[in-house]
Amino acid sequence: MGTDHPRGRHQAELIVRAGRIALLLAVIAGTLAPEGAQAQLGVPWRKTPTIVVVATEGDPRIALVDEAIAYWNRVLEDAGSPFRLPAATRSALPILEQALQEMSNSIVGVGRRPFQAPEALRNLPGDLTIMLAHSAFVSFAGPFDPDGRIVVGIRGMDVAPLNLPNVARNVIAHEVGHAIGLGHNADPAMLMCGRPAPCRPPGYASERPHIFPVTDDERRALLRMYPPSAKP
Repeated sequence: MGTDHPRGRHQAELIVRAGRIALLLAVIAGTLAPEGAQAQLGVPWRKTPTIVVVATEGDPRIALVDEAIAYWNRVLEDAGSPFRLPAATRSALPILEQALQEMSNSIVGVGRRPFQAPEALRNLPGDLTIMLAHSAFVSFAGPFDPDGRIVVGIRGMDVAPLNLPNVARNVIAHEVGHAIGLGHNADPAMLMCGRPAPCRPPGYASERPHIFPVTDDERRALLRMYPPSAKP
């Protein structure tokens, strides 16, 4: 039956209309869907956040958190911003492995569900709480919750690729970068490279301990978010 027939034209119009609706829904879904650590892209802290690390006693990554904080404070200073991250404190809270896995799946997992922070990760002790886990999940920096808190979940260091030299150091620094408002770039030589670019944590592997650099655009973005006139 050709589309010159009234019934054919009607069917064709329905198909076109359905296609337009499907496209609109896809755009809306793409706009609203969480994009992992990108969820707080461009959103600065309006105060100096408290930072709390939840980890097993003696976890060597505790020192890497301190290193990441010092790194970002140097970047902020070089950018001309007065904003600084404070030293982290420690917490004896248990590591909430299952809740971290659920949140990771919601943010960056394949076939992720609509984002909702697990109840166990609400009302954590820090404005920025960093949990150094032992299980396997995609490390993440969770979106700001209604109270302005962020949780960073770091994959177990005995699980590949965090068991490669220099990788855990950069994964932690990368997620702290998200926690202060930076998104991803597409340059594998830079710290904040990530989805949708084909940058993966094994690219951080090195026998020389070092944190990858940030781009000039990222320094400018930090200065826009944390200008000299906006001292916390």
